[in-house]
Order: sequence, then C-alpha cells, then structure tokens
Amino acid sequence: MEKINKIFILGGAGFLGYHTIKEAVNRGYQVKTVDIVDLPENLKFKEEDKVEFIINNIFSKSDQEIIEILKDCDSFIYAGGVDERVVPQKPAGKFFYEKNVLPTQRFARLAKLAGVKNFVLFGSYTSEFAENDFELRKYNYHKEAYVQTRLMQEEIAIYEGDGSMKVSILRLPYIFGYMEGKTPACKMYVEMIKDMEFMPVTNGGMSIVTAKQVGQAAISALENGKDKKTYPLATGYISHKDFYQKIIEELGQEDITKLQVMSFDDLEEAYREDEKLTDSEGVEHGIRQINMLRANCKELKMDSQTAYKDLRVKEEDLDQVIKETIHFANN
Repeated sequence: MEKINKIFILGGAGFLGYHTIKEAVNRGYQVKTVDIVDLPENLKFKEEDKVEFIINNIFSKSDQEIIEILKDCDSFIYAGGVDERVVPQKPAGKFFYEKNVLPTQRFARLAKLAGVKNFVLFGSYTSEFAENDFELRKYNYHKEAYVQTRLMQEEIAIYEGDGSMKVSILRLPYIFGYMEGKTPACKMYVEMIKDMEFMPVTNGGMSIVTAKQVGQAAISALENGKDKKTYPLATGYISHKDFYQKIIEELGQEDITKLQVMSFDDLEEAYREDEKLTDSEGVEHGIRQINMLRANCKELKMDSQTAYKDLRVKEEDLDQVIKETIHFANN
C-alpha cells in the first residue's frame, strides 16, 4: 500500500470531486482542492484541518504557480473534463482534444515536477469498449473524436508520469447519485419523457456505478493501484428499457407512456437523418449518431469484480440509488 500524506483533487466542488473528497476524509487523508466556485454552505466540510478548499481558476495559473500549489501533495486525482453529451462546433476532435487531452497533459507534467508520486485519472467507459468490442471497432468506434481523444488522454497521462509518477486510470460508466446544486445527467431523460404517450428505447443497456463508489475507487487506486493500468469501473448494469421505465414510474405516467423497444435497424434511418441535420448546423457529436446508436443497441457490460476485488468498492443498493437520482432530477 502506498504511503499517502496529502491528496490534490482537481474540481472539489464538482459532482465527482466532492464525493472523492468525502471518501478521502473518511479514510483520514489530508486534501487540497481548487475550484472556481465554492460549495453550498451545508455541503462544506467540517473537517477544516483535513480539507484545504481554494476558490480560484487553476487553469489560468502559470506553470510555476500550479507547482507551488501542488508541492505539498504527493497524490493527484484528475476529476475534470467534458463528456460525450457536449455537442461542440465542428470539428469535434479539436474541441475534445483541447478540453480533455491538453489539460491532462499539463497537469500530469506539472504534478510530476511538483513531486507528486501517484496520479489517478477519471477516464471513460468508451475507451474500454473501443479497445475490446470488435463489432464496434469494425465500424471505427475507436476513431470517433470523443473516443479517440479519451484514449489519447490516457496515453498522455501515462507518458507524462513515466519513470517517476504512478498513473492509474478509472474508466467510468454511467454514474448515479446526486449533489445539491448540480443537475444529474438523467435530467435530460426525465424532461424528454415527460407527458410523452410514446417513447422509443434502444434494445441495449449500460454499465453503472454510484458517485460514492467512484470516490472509493479513486482513493483505493491511489493506495493500491498499479502503474499504467486501466480499471473498468462498474458495479451493475441496467437496460435502457428498465431505466426509462423507472423514469416513467417517477413521473407517474405508467398509464400514459408506452415504451417501444427498437433495434438498430428500426432506428438507423432516423439517426442518419439526424447526422445530416447536425452537419448542416455546423455542429458535430463526439461520437457520430450512427455509432452512438450501435453502442446503445448493445449490452455494454463491464465486469464488477474489478471494482469489488481490485478497488475495494463497497456494495450499495443500486436500484434505490437510481430511484433517488431520478427523483432528485424531477424536483
């Protein structure tokens, strides 16, 4: 087990950063974090001797200023970045490269210069399936802008740390849980289904994990993670149909909304038309709609043994956490 004195967590007021700080404090570690916003009063950490919360824009700091901030920390958790839900102006590759790859390279390099010995990166489940799902690879899923830059982000962190800083990567799937002041990712689905009489849903499903479990896995990766290793982090799975059904139940629309499970062939034409529309508007998805459809029509399952055995994540009632997250999104 690695000796850890102080952990720097990038983005402590963010959804995952906050839950990671909570777990670090629970394990008795000192934490330093920087964010551009403060936490709501009722979420602030009472353990002021354990948590140093700096309100500032660390991305605007000079290299030397960042090194000064990090020099009393021996561990770093990179919980920043943007995910595939963001739809930027073309070209999408440039956007995700600038938002995810370049900042990771800079902070990994500066962390090493500051003497940090352990670095954990929050990556994406898309990297796991880009490497291991041969059907998706056949259709160049691994070359989609978002996926390719996520893989690049992992590689660049590993190379920046090579020789003197251990780098571990958590490949995160769909995350349930909530935090005051933050909008859950499932909010978009709740709004989409409200008052609908008919709702198509793809015939696949997704790996899942809770925010609390992400925090547990991150600290365990610092303590016991292996250098240059990627960890697919999942503690469960839910089909898209079951997920939508839980939203319908939360909305009280069981007698109103009919779900229709549809295949790739059923939806292909509509998704290709949507690709043409976004192209005409000058925007571009990080994963083109047709390949997102392919992925959504598959059972994207990741083995939970990595979470429980390698990263010592504790079991939770996933069904209850999902229901609570959807309820929070609906209020």
